[in-house]
Amino acid sequence: MSDPQNNEYSKRTETIGGRAVGLTSYKVGARYCARVDNVDPGAIIGRGQGATRAEAEQQAIESAALTLNLRDASQAMRRSAELLPTNRGTK
Repeated sequence: MSDPQNNEYSKRTETIGGRAVGLTSYKVGARYCARVDNVDPGAIIGRGQGATRAEAEQQAIESAALTLNLRDASQAMRRSAELLPTNRGTK
């Protein structure tokens, strides 16, 4: 999808790590900016900028992939910790 008022604006859906994300890129001055959002609830999870649209989008995608991987690792660690036996109150 692109904004008819600005042919330098682009918005599309991509997949990162099996998750649907929104990728938006646009030109500001002589540089391109990009951001990746997690569609629902729409929070930005990656940003990038560069001399070309491809460079900005690649940076944003790499940043979002790192964010998603860290979230997955955190959730896995939390689940593992919840499964540990508790020894409270024993000596």
